[in-house]
Amino acid sequence: MSKDKKISLRKDWEIVIYILKKSHKISKTYIPILFLSSMFKAITPFINIIMPKFIIDELLGKQRIEVFISLVSIIIVGNFIFNFINRWLDALVNIKNMEILNGFDLLIGEKIMDMDFEKIEDPQILDLKERAIYPLKNQGVLQTIIKNIVDVISNIITVIGLVAVISTLNPLIVLLIIGIVLLNSFIYKRSQAIQYEFHKELIPINRKYGYFAQLTSDFSIGKDSRLYNMAPLIMNKLESFNEESVGFFSKLFITQSKYEGVNEINLQIQMTIVYAYMTYKVFINSIGIGAFTMYINAANNFSKAVSDFLKNYIELMQMCRYIDVYREFESIESNRNKIGESIGTIQQCNIEFKNVYFKYPRSNEYTLKNVSINIDSGEKLSVVGLNGAGKTTFIKLLTRLYEPTEGEILLNGVNIKNYDYDEYMKLLSVVFQDFKLMAFSIKENIVFEKHKEVLDDNIIKILNEVGLENDILKLPKGINTSIYKTFDKDGIEFSGGQAQKLAIARAVYKDAPIVILDEPTAALDPIAEFEIYSRFNQLIGNKTSIYISHRLSSCKFCDKIAVFHNGEIIEYGNHNDLVKNIGSEYETMYMAQAQYYA
Repeated sequence: MSKDKKISLRKDWEIVIYILKKSHKISKTYIPILFLSSMFKAITPFINIIMPKFIIDELLGKQRIEVFISLVSIIIVGNFIFNFINRWLDALVNIKNMEILNGFDLLIGEKIMDMDFEKIEDPQILDLKERAIYPLKNQGVLQTIIKNIVDVISNIITVIGLVAVISTLNPLIVLLIIGIVLLNSFIYKRSQAIQYEFHKELIPINRKYGYFAQLTSDFSIGKDSRLYNMAPLIMNKLESFNEESVGFFSKLFITQSKYEGVNEINLQIQMTIVYAYMTYKVFINSIGIGAFTMYINAANNFSKAVSDFLKNYIELMQMCRYIDVYREFESIESNRNKIGESIGTIQQCNIEFKNVYFKYPRSNEYTLKNVSINIDSGEKLSVVGLNGAGKTTFIKLLTRLYEPTEGEILLNGVNIKNYDYDEYMKLLSVVFQDFKLMAFSIKENIVFEKHKEVLDDNIIKILNEVGLENDILKLPKGINTSIYKTFDKDGIEFSGGQAQKLAIARAVYKDAPIVILDEPTAALDPIAEFEIYSRFNQLIGNKTSIYISHRLSSCKFCDKIAVFHNGEIIEYGNHNDLVKNIGSEYETMYMAQAQYYA
């Protein structure tokens, strides 16, 4: 065996052990049940291989009725007991399989939610995630591995027993069957390798097909789809990807059919030789009819057991290649898990950007360039600029969704990446432009995991502060009303303004010392935006706050204004000073919008 094959084999078994360890962690009783099931499946066939010999010998020999009844009873009772035990163990294995599959789903969910944000926006990581998860979700890889582990163990036990039976006649039969099976296994291995490459090539097509298929059932595009007649384009895309997919499958099925045909021919040659030899042994009176039946059954079962063992083993190793991709995905480290400095009780929040540069993963262009700014504790800063100026990226760095490419961000003189991640997150209340409301209750959307601990009155008070109390109290279930109709037909669909107020209520409840609004009101008209910003400014009091907008509704009540352009701060000061600079970007933007803030 070559060095590469040895390494590959060792790696495959490491993956099998990895799966078993993960499964054991999810369910302590899973592996013992698997092994017990394997043993009983392996033992069961021997009743129907050995006992018929004694029945036939009795019928052709002394024909003792009591012995005949006893032998038949042994077969019937034995089959009943073993089949009953196997059915019971199968039910247990199926229940445990669901537990293991759900456990892996949870592990995948935890991994994705725990990943650094910059990685979930990285195209290469997204592709790796798809290659890791698709086989588990769509090809049943985990179920196949578990089944193969059980079957391989069962096959080994069965093969050992049948070798002992057949060897009493002629060990060469064992070698003949093994030779044919090895040949067919080589063919099967080639078929599996082709199938693996096929699925690897199919994943990008499935991603595209899945996206457009999802669009056909996405109610949120209903208006646009009808107004702009999107349906023909979407359906044409679906049809195109479907034809491409069918073409791939056609090539695969044709190739596999050829391999299966050769495999069947080899099996017929094997059976012809075995039957001819057994018949010859009967003709020369070397064995009786009962022994002939036993050896034929043993040979057939041995051929099947060896063939199944090699197929299951090859398939198991093939599935390990998919899991290897999952292990690679799982091994991606997260900075969130690194233990940093404790923040402790914090009185002041002085923020400083020092010569910060940043470019997104796989990009050669800097989104932020040499950004330096101080935000004093309790200060209100308005960050303005046209779309694409770098405003949201500025916030992504401050909230540790990304780390600077160059330079550093300090909180009270300490680089923020040195602080414990979870403790640092507690300092921030952020409402992004693309904030998300979940299909939970209103209360759960505000307080999340603490929804059972927090008093309803506290939530209603916050809803009153953000101007949403009257709307909520009109609902029959009040703050326990579900958002959206995903799980509850009585769920509520909030308007844009109501949804933004609820997102702000979430930030107010968190009561963090640093508050950030990143254009959450971009979909509202300037007057409504100004009213929400003014109300929010009153709610947060003297906390350090940052308002992001390409409109200027927050500028008048902010202490300082930073004007971003092409990733740089080009103007900095208060409203009165900046607006005096005729022709500047800030003055131009403000005058264009002044009618709304008079």
